[in-house]
Amino acid sequence: MSDIAYYPDTPGNDETPCNPDILEEHNRIKKEFAADLIESVPNPCFILNKNRQIVFYNEALAEAVGEKRKDRILGRRPGELLRCCNSRTDLCGDSVACVQCGALRAIQTAMTGKKSEEECTLLANKDGKVKGYTFRVNASPIKITKKQYFIIHLTDLSDIKHKEMMERFFLHDLLNAVNGITNTGTLIKIDATQKEQKELASMIIDRAQYMANEINAHRLFISAEARQLELHNEPVEVNGLIESICAFYNNSLLAKDKNISITSNVDELKLITDKRILHRIIENLVKNAFEASPENGVVKVQAFERENKALFKVTNQGAIPMTVAHQIFRKSFSTKGTGRGLGTYSVKLFTENYLRGKVWFDSSNEDGTNFYVELPLSPAGEELAANPCPRNRGT
Repeated sequence: MSDIAYYPDTPGNDETPCNPDILEEHNRIKKEFAADLIESVPNPCFILNKNRQIVFYNEALAEAVGEKRKDRILGRRPGELLRCCNSRTDLCGDSVACVQCGALRAIQTAMTGKKSEEECTLLANKDGKVKGYTFRVNASPIKITKKQYFIIHLTDLSDIKHKEMMERFFLHDLLNAVNGITNTGTLIKIDATQKEQKELASMIIDRAQYMANEINAHRLFISAEARQLELHNEPVEVNGLIESICAFYNNSLLAKDKNISITSNVDELKLITDKRILHRIIENLVKNAFEASPENGVVKVQAFERENKALFKVTNQGAIPMTVAHQIFRKSFSTKGTGRGLGTYSVKLFTENYLRGKVWFDSSNEDGTNFYVELPLSPAGEELAANPCPRNRGT
């Protein structure tokens, strides 16, 4: 918000000071209410009366709207002060469009005596320049001098929402481009007459498919972090899923560079779960196992049923130091340098927040490192994990 200072340009608003009664109400609140408390809030914060007029506010609000004059803030309704386009012809909250306003809904809920949180998308206009904002609005009832008021906190989400939107567009366009490379490689392979050409085309297809897989995995993670990921449960044949992951990593550069082999031991096991998420969980653990393995090492993947649960176990011969073990599932922690550290965190996020399961590990110099993922055979009747850090023996 700080890049644009804005306040109402409705005729008369800029030059008409607030009603003396509002100013008197402000001074009365200032005496009875701890002004330092509201000033300690870093985001814009203000108090409304029963007419939704601002009667008290903090300096963060004045800075956000670019208005230092107290009598040009007091008495205004939020949309008028924030220069909402809908308040140019009607009072804030009175236009037809205001029915959809998240801020108004939050305030109205607070007026019923309940706390409320809403998201408000606002289109502001100053000097003919239009800009969109997104706020998280928290509203709560509060009594001061035995009178009912409502305290409002604004959190500007505009940059976050813009970043999310641009990231979605970028990943969508990038995936389309990668799929185009895959299709082109396939056509080249079909028309190739020499063995070398077919091998080169196969390499192009493999790398493009790897990129597409990484892009889809990133999109999945972003949705999960934002709590926007929708589950699509279906019957999953575990053996086929693990075989495809093992085959992929057996032919990867990661395996060839360190001469690592991968083996699997999977019972005939089926469960009902989200296949995309389960695939990503096992793939992340296998990838981490490859990266942690010594040269000429072996990565083992096992899956079997135990006590009406599906148990997955991924083993590598490397050992995790105690100083590292306590930080394994922390976001952005990695021993591989900056820009890493989402692998084990995403495994925990997907397993415990979405698939109703548990994840833990153990590690020793003698037995190497084992990561375990336990999932219900079916999500029906299962409760989400109450403890976000269950049975992490290595932590």
